[in-house]
Amino acid sequence: MTAAIEKLDAKGYRKFGLTTGAIVIGLFGLVIPWLFNLNYATWPWILGGGLGAWALLAPATLQPVYAGWMKFGHVMNWINTRLILGILFYGLFLPTGAVMRLFGKDPMRRKLDKTLASYRVKSHHELKDNVERPY
Repeated sequence: MTAAIEKLDAKGYRKFGLTTGAIVIGLFGLVIPWLFNLNYATWPWILGGGLGAWALLAPATLQPVYAGWMKFGHVMNWINTRLILGILFYGLFLPTGAVMRLFGKDPMRRKLDKTLASYRVKSHHELKDNVERPY
């Protein structure tokens, strides 16, 4: 889980600072208070404005902030991947497979049949003038 943090140039750090500042202001300063009928807080404006000003004045010095944010992102990626995949597997695929086994459904035809000479399934070729499914 130790991914190398990409080094950026001054333009990249400026873009990071301005984008992150705008997201903080937009999300925490406008959207969330509007959606949940909360009072508009001043901290997102201060944080986002400070980050934007920092990005404009000295973008190269944002490197530690960028590195910390990327480390946080890697940790959240690791957690969310396992969480989402676990929910999908145990909440969707496992019950679907259990129900299919319960009713004897085997769409991949994995059951062994010793009476068959071959498991090959002949393909069905469409006529050349069939335009319903040309590809």
